[in-house]
Amino acid sequence: MVRAMARRLVERALRKAGCSKRKPDTGPHTTWLCPCGSHTADIPRHKDISPGVVRDTVDRMKCLPEGWLQ
Repeated sequence: MVRAMARRLVERALRKAGCSKRKPDTGPHTTWLCPCGSHTADIPRHKDISPGVVRDTVDRMKCLPEGWLQ
C-alpha cells in the first residue's frame, strides 16, 4: 500500500535515482525526467503528495530500480 509523502522526500528520491527537472519549470507541477530520458512524471507543488500521485510516479518511472522510492 502506498502512503502520502512529503514533496521534498519524493524529490529527494528522484534526485538520488538520477532524475532531473525539465526546464522551463512553470505552472502548478514540476516535470521530472528519468535518467534514460524516455519517462516523465509530474509532481504537484503541494506540501504533501497524495498516495495516488505517488503510485502514478512509481508506475511512470519504469526504468528506475524496484524500491527506489522508500
